[in-house]
Amino acid sequence: MKVKSGMLGLMVAALCCVASAEEPPAGARKSGEIKTIALPGGATMEMVWCAPGEFVMGSPHSEVGRFEDEVPHKVTLTKGFWLGKYEVTQTQWESVMRSNSSRFKNPNSPVENISWHDCEMFIKRVNTVLGGAARLPTEAEWEYACRAGSDASVSGCGELADMAWYESNSDNFTHEVGGKSPNAWGFYDMHGNVLEWCSDWFSTLSKNPVVDPKGPLSGSFKVLKGGCWFFYKRDCRCAYRLKREPNLRNCIYGFRMACSEYDSSTIPKNIRFGQRP
Repeated sequence: MKVKSGMLGLMVAALCCVASAEEPPAGARKSGEIKTIALPGGATMEMVWCAPGEFVMGSPHSEVGRFEDEVPHKVTLTKGFWLGKYEVTQTQWESVMRSNSSRFKNPNSPVENISWHDCEMFIKRVNTVLGGAARLPTEAEWEYACRAGSDASVSGCGELADMAWYESNSDNFTHEVGGKSPNAWGFYDMHGNVLEWCSDWFSTLSKNPVVDPKGPLSGSFKVLKGGCWFFYKRDCRCAYRLKREPNLRNCIYGFRMACSEYDSSTIPKNIRFGQRP
């Protein structure tokens, strides 16, 4: 399954360490390459590499269901980054946090009923072993990974129902991660299942080209992306953006962890990045 814990997770981590010595330099990686990291508590997490690139963020005026705040503009990301292949699961959350307040209990379903501040606490604990590399993705990074080179309203294979759990097919609860088709870079559940917290404070998108946008330094609301099991089709598009107070918890809020590139030699051997065994 997607998530391993306990002794099996430690064995995977050990195998990862051996392979990590043969990692190619960041500039040689292609989007879609997979790595595995070990989390505090013994669970593991698969991460997908997103190479630097450009894309048009937001939606064209002709897109069905669009909102006015989805201002289309060119974004350039100069640095590659890792992003979770799946939404953070309850197994992974419990491994790190030793608790689980999710409404829909299932080890391999996404953790939910968490606030932005809760996500930051999870990341803070992960960074005790990852040396500060773990973080939430920016809104631009999230949409870049969701699109995976596509300019369509939803990115993946086939119709939305083939890629997402949403109002029409969810039966009003979350589902195990990875149960639908992935996008071109191998990300699952970018549309539907749970909304995903991003690092940015919510603001009006620029009309002009931007480089490595991170949002304003302060604000009242944080950004969520991706739609959820409760939302209609129009609210599960790549460009859809929602704003909510960072202290709010809800059974439709989850997240996906990102990691900046870093020198794995500075990380203790049992938790460094490595190839899948």
